[in-house]
This record gives sequence, structure tokens and C-alpha cells, in this order.
Amino acid sequence: RLDIVDVVSDYVTLHKSGRNFKALCPFHNEKTPSFFVFPERGTWHCFGSCGIGGDVFSFIMKKEGIEFGEALKLLANRAGVTLVSKQKDQVKEKLTDRLYQINEAAAAYYHGLLLDGKTGQVARDYLKHRGISAETIEAFQLGVGLDRWDALHQHLEGEGYKRDEMVKAGLAAEREGGGLRDHFHNRLMIPIRNEAGRVAGFGARALDDSQPKYINSPQTAVFDKSGLLYGLDRAKVAIRERDQAIIVEGYLDVLTAHQHGVDNVVAPMGTSLTQKQMGIIKRLTRNVALALDADAAGEQATIRGIEEVQREFSEKVDRRNRQWLEGDTRLEGSLKVILMPSGKDPDEVIRESLEAWKKLVDEADPVMDYFFNAAASKHDLDTDGGRAAAVEQLLPVIMKFASGAEKELYLRRLSKMVGVSEKTLADRAAQITRTRRERQGTTAALPAAAISAHPLEEYCLALLLQNPWLQDRGVALSPQHFEATQNVEIFLAWLNSPDVEALRHGLDIGLHDHFDGLVNRILPPSSEREKETALADCTRRLWEQRLRRLKSLEEDLLSEAESEGDKNVIKEQVEALLQRALEPTAQLKEVFEKAKHERKGVSR
Repeated sequence: RLDIVDVVSDYVTLHKSGRNFKALCPFHNEKTPSFFVFPERGTWHCFGSCGIGGDVFSFIMKKEGIEFGEALKLLANRAGVTLVSKQKDQVKEKLTDRLYQINEAAAAYYHGLLLDGKTGQVARDYLKHRGISAETIEAFQLGVGLDRWDALHQHLEGEGYKRDEMVKAGLAAEREGGGLRDHFHNRLMIPIRNEAGRVAGFGARALDDSQPKYINSPQTAVFDKSGLLYGLDRAKVAIRERDQAIIVEGYLDVLTAHQHGVDNVVAPMGTSLTQKQMGIIKRLTRNVALALDADAAGEQATIRGIEEVQREFSEKVDRRNRQWLEGDTRLEGSLKVILMPSGKDPDEVIRESLEAWKKLVDEADPVMDYFFNAAASKHDLDTDGGRAAAVEQLLPVIMKFASGAEKELYLRRLSKMVGVSEKTLADRAAQITRTRRERQGTTAALPAAAISAHPLEEYCLALLLQNPWLQDRGVALSPQHFEATQNVEIFLAWLNSPDVEALRHGLDIGLHDHFDGLVNRILPPSSEREKETALADCTRRLWEQRLRRLKSLEEDLLSEAESEGDKNVIKEQVEALLQRALEPTAQLKEVFEKAKHERKGVSR
């Protein structure tokens, strides 16, 4: 909302100079104006002895001697933009941390009860029956809740936690007439940790005939079952290394898999996969295998889960040649289905034979083969009714999960399978599409995603923040590589503390949202060498961007200087600045040379 010329004019007297404005630099003493404001770019630059520049944030920070958050607040007030107060944000962060603490205290309490000789006997017997070892119990901090409705909250009160904190954490609920009632009792307790390893909530299995058999913590400020995957904190390294995530249905499937060294396995929270969960997986790998029950084919929950993977892992392709099907996509990666033997879960297969499990993974079907095989096994294709049912089951699936070119191939496959012409199937598909459109009505276009003004800067920072081991390579960068103030501030903080959690804690709170976006940004899966090469390329390209910006400013200034008769003076200033900019450090040269050699190696 703010015009940088208006903001800077409060501090210096600007004079029009062509399309831009100039003044005596407010940051050093000078007689000839070398300070320029470029309204079209929203930037400023001193071409004198300062040699500095930036955007409206950096100008206010430098002029007022304040941090980014204060500059943000000052400019927001000027623009009439309402910000969430720093105090409210700090209160929220403090509450969130407190909820993690109370959940971790509850997990420790439940775990102690499980290890106790008497109270944990039933749960230990159950885990032994399911083949869960003592080491796995310890590693995943499994526990047990007593067959009482007051045991946990009384224990937590003794630990100094307040009743309202227990309620907010989903560990207890208010009773009619006063007092509390524990949310869990007489259940095997399974701590659910977020990606960072903090206990966000619990999954709990009944140890008697209670229904439902499994329950989770209620929705809280830290527990959102649509955005958590069980076992992810322990599986993320293996998922990256193996470049594949295996998604199973149950907690015990995860426990057994990890116990037997199959540690790239995670599970959703008892529901079909969600967009949030697939967004997390996408940051680690583009290759997903779903372990499904043999009788799950055609179930809506299964289809929704596969559809979510396909939606998150696909990209739009050229639609100019589309005909009867809309929304053509191309899958970025591999989506397969591991079909379990009838009546068996992954944990049973793994316990019986690890080799049998590995074979199932190796022989997993591409998703469309899975649907075709499922339809063939479900319907009698020797009858008209069976063939018609197969068509009605498979056509919508082909429309949802196949790309434009693949749709033709699968229509041909379906035609041979049921003995119906491809044209008839295409006409039926078009009819289904029209009917779906009519039911849904006119759908408004989704708003376009916000486009960053500095995508390369943000990619580079995301690479550094998500890969701390790149620190030695990242020091070849300098603040001059970045144009956006928030990126400069985060880079400077990273130089001092590459530990992400400590870094965030030390940042001005006004930068937290931008920082979180960089940390959670989805990057293409790649090897360590590829990441090193990517960082070297980023370094080189950011430096080139800076030089191009300076060159563009030079051309603007020389054009204006020529009309004002002081071309030589400005030219000397600009050339001096460019000369300084063209002196990269020895580290930069080394990085550029390494990047060049690595690219040659890749090309070979």
C-alpha cells in the first residue's frame, strides 16, 4: 500500500530525476547527491561511499535504528494495516509450548505405568502377543492408561500443571457438576509426535471390549490429525535416503515395520490421507507406496486416499489438445499400491517373513493396474452385468487418475477387457463428466497462489534451512546476494545459528511467518551432491542477479544524467560501485569453479 517515495520523503528532500528521485544520502556526508529512489522497483540505493541499498523495510530499519518487527509495525500503522500484536503472538507461542510439555509429561507417566510390574501387565501381554519388543516399547515410549477416570489429571496436578491446561491439551474434560474426567483410561497409549519429535497427542487402543477400539486425542492447538503422520519423526531420514514413503493403515503396522528395519513407514491417524499429510510427504520424496487390504479395492476411503496422493503429486499439463476429459495432469513421481494377502495386515506379513514383505514392496502395482486388477477380481467379466459394473467402476477412476495420454491407453485396455468399443467408452466418459459438472454447478476458479517477488532468494534460503549440513557451502553467500529485507535478516541469523529451532527463537517475531514458510517449503527430492550443486548454482545466479540490477540502475542513471548535464559525475560513481561489486571473494570463486566441474561431471 505504501509508496517508497512518500516514505523516504519524510526523512530526506527528494528531487525528481527522470523517472526516479535523488537526494543527498541520509547515511553519510556528501555534497553531490548520490542517493536514488526507484519507485517502479520500490527500492533505494546509494551510489556514493555507502554503496548500500534495499527496500522500504531496510530504509526504515537503518534510519530509525530498529529491528524488522518494529519497522513492520511502523509501516503497517502508516498503511492502515492491522497486525497481530507481538504480545498475542508470544502468548500463543507460550501456550503451544506448554501443551507440548504437558503431553510429554503425560507420555512419561503412561510409559512408567506400562513398565510397572503390576499396572502394565495386560498391555505388556498384548504387545508381546503382537510381537512388539521391549526395545520398540522404549523407542516409541508406549504406555498404558489405568482403569480409572481420574488417575492422569491427579498425577499432572501433582506435577504442577493446571486443570485448564489439561483440558486444552485434550487430556481431560470438564465434568458436569465440576471436576475433571480423563480422556483416556484402560487403553494402550501411543504418543503421536510431530515431525520434530514433540508429543502432540495420543492414539489409544482399548484393552477390553470397549468401543471404539481406537480413539485419538481431540483437536487441539497442537494436535490436528489431518496434519500428522504416525512415525514420521523416526521415518523421515529413511524416507529421504530410500526416496520412498510407505503408508500403512495402523499404528502397530508402523511399530512392527520399524522394529524389523523397515523404517520408511508411516501411518495416518485412522482416516484416509489428507492434503496436509501428503504435503509433508512431498517434501521428503515423490515416490509413495500405499499398503492396502486386499478387500479395500473400490472403497471410497481408499479412492479418496489415492486421489489425495495423485492431486498433491501431480502438475497441470498443456490442455490445448484436450477433448472430452478435463483437468489433465502428469504425475511427478511414482504412486504404487502394495496389495496385502487376504486377511493380513502389514505387521503380520513382516513378522512372518521380512522377505515376503520386501517382495510385496518390489512387486507393488502402479495405481491404475491396481484398480484394473481389483475390478477384474470383483466382477464376473463373463456376464453382461459384470462387464457393465466393471465399466462403471473403472471409467471414473481413469478420468481421475490417468494423464491425457494414459487415458487413451487405459480406455483401450478397458475396451479389450469388457468387449466394448473405445468410442462407446469415450462417450460414456463424456456423459459422466457432464453429469458431474451439472451436480457440482459452475465452480469458481481457485485463487492463484501468491507469487514471490524473490523466488531464487527464497529457494536458496529454504535449501540452507532444510539442510543444515550445507553450512560450509552456504558461507560463500553474503547479505549482498539478497534484495528483500526479510531474506537478508533470515540469512544473517542463519550465519550465526544454523540450528533451525534456535534460529527461529532468536528471530524478530515479525519474521516468523516468512521463516516458517521457508522451512516448510516443498523442495524436490535430491541427493546430497545435487543439493550442493543446486546451492552453488543459486550462489552464482544470485550474484548475477545483483550485477544485472546494478547494470539496470546504471543505465537508468546515465540516461537521466545525460539529460541533466552531469553524466560524467554519475558515471564515475556508478563505475566505482560496479568495480567493487565485480570483486567476488575467493570463496565465491571456489564455489563457482566447483559448480562448473560438477555440472560437467553430470553432463558426462
